[in-house]
Amino acid sequence: MKQGLMIIGWLLLVMLSARLIDNFRMVDTYTDLLPQSAKNILHQQQGLTIEVYAQPESPAAQLVNNFLQPIVASVENAEVKYMDIDSQPQLKKKLGIEKLGEMLIYQGTEKFHLTTLSYEAFFNGLKRLSHQDGAWLVFLEGHQGKSFDAGVSLGYGQWLKALQAANYQVMVLPWSAQLKLPEKTRLLVLPAPARPFNLQQRLWLEQQVQQGISLLWLTDPMVTSVQPELSLLFDVVQTDAFHQGHLIIKSFPDHPVNQAFDRPLDLVEVMPYETANDVLWVNDQQQALASTSQLGASRLMVVGDSDFLADEHLFSGGNLEMSFRLIDWLLKRDERIDLPAIGRWQSELYFAANEVLWLAGLMLIVVPLLLLLGGLLVWFKFKRER
Repeated sequence: MKQGLMIIGWLLLVMLSARLIDNFRMVDTYTDLLPQSAKNILHQQQGLTIEVYAQPESPAAQLVNNFLQPIVASVENAEVKYMDIDSQPQLKKKLGIEKLGEMLIYQGTEKFHLTTLSYEAFFNGLKRLSHQDGAWLVFLEGHQGKSFDAGVSLGYGQWLKALQAANYQVMVLPWSAQLKLPEKTRLLVLPAPARPFNLQQRLWLEQQVQQGISLLWLTDPMVTSVQPELSLLFDVVQTDAFHQGHLIIKSFPDHPVNQAFDRPLDLVEVMPYETANDVLWVNDQQQALASTSQLGASRLMVVGDSDFLADEHLFSGGNLEMSFRLIDWLLKRDERIDLPAIGRWQSELYFAANEVLWLAGLMLIVVPLLLLLGGLLVWFKFKRER
């Protein structure tokens, strides 16, 4: 009887405390996180039109409205329009809208597509509109590399679409030793080519590097061994093993690409390797998973995972946001604005395999055993009293 009254009294005390005592909350605001470079971009805007593709009173519209409030308050003549895109299927298809809450941001006649509630993506999108340099990013198709066709789960169709929507100038060209690139090509992307290159193709690549064009090689454990020419060019020595399944990366080495990045990366069957270059990402054993180097005016980057940007995994964790950082660094856009996500550090729940096992063991084994032990103690005590 006494224990029951104590439990009831404790519950009443907790309920009264929740209702009457002010909660202490640590809050990061947009103003706290905004660097001066981002404020300058807002102050330069004379007018901004934002089309939000959601019904005005919907939950998606409320989320977007909260996101836009500090921006709209800082820009003169900012206009926000909410549109029911589901009632206009042809317009939805034309604009490439795939989910509620996506936005088109107009600056005069120029625009970019914002698919995520990310201030970093918003400000860098505005910056690209104001400082277009005409730089082309070219994917080299072929050699049994990744597909760019829509609907291929392990292809790059969604990533290509996201880059174009974010106002990057992107094209896909079939790779051959006779390929003539657009005049302002600044970056070549090798999407996990699985067929070896011949001497002419290797010399062609080296020639592009000598001309100041940067290279991004997305590879994986299955294809690196058949690409000795690329391994030599990028200074990559493959190790004997690779990480199977997903690998969640939450901390990053000191590198310009990683500045203020606090979202997890979801890598898939990633290849650790040895290199003398600057390390971009590492695993728990401090082995390189991605690295960068510079040859003359060209920047080179190799990532030991070709699947984290595929359609199936592109929107997991911070994969898409990190891809923009990789591209900007390779395009030598070093003045990009890097903002952490608004919220507490590691507030998003992305667990590595060992963390999942640890939590499962705690909830499914340790807690039931403790309850069983408590029950046995009560039973022995009751039996002894009898």
